[in-house]
Amino acid sequence: MKRFDCLKLLASWIDDQVLTVTSLSTTAREWSSLWKRGPNFFGLNLGLCLPFAMGLSLAFPRRKVIALDSDGSLLLDTASLITVAEVNPPNLLAIVFDNQCYGSMGATATSRKADLEKIAQGAGIGITGTLRTVEEFASSVKRALDRSELSFFVAKVEPGRAPIDNEYMRFDGRPVRDAFVEALRRYPDYRG
Repeated sequence: MKRFDCLKLLASWIDDQVLTVTSLSTTAREWSSLWKRGPNFFGLNLGLCLPFAMGLSLAFPRRKVIALDSDGSLLLDTASLITVAEVNPPNLLAIVFDNQCYGSMGATATSRKADLEKIAQGAGIGITGTLRTVEEFASSVKRALDRSELSFFVAKVEPGRAPIDNEYMRFDGRPVRDAFVEALRRYPDYRG
């Protein structure tokens, strides 16, 4: 399945009350072309997407937080799965887009034997799934959005990126943070 098709579905199901975070991957480019509402933190460095999203889920317990991670990013810090399982935030939904490669740098371990869903299960996350079709994605993710339980899904997607028209530009550091915090300040549950 194609990551962009999954992201289009996700965009149709959420509102601007949801907080989203992406890893530094093609996901950031595609999600930024689809979702311009609410607080979005695009392009966290490898290994930081899931831990950052977990922190947001604790800071904003009444809001759904979605981590849009990638296989290469999560493989850099699989230990974060243990922390996420221990904390068990009921408002966190993690979707890892697994295309089995690091952009143009070669194959990830998921192209061989590594199984991110089994690693998440071993860490103690109760609701997991490996999604291989758009129908599986739709069914599992829609259900996770409607419930208050930590959910973790690996979406097996084709390599490559969608031909999108937006002028995605990755900004480093302060501009990304400032835009994100400015969007958060508009919410009544923002505590500074």
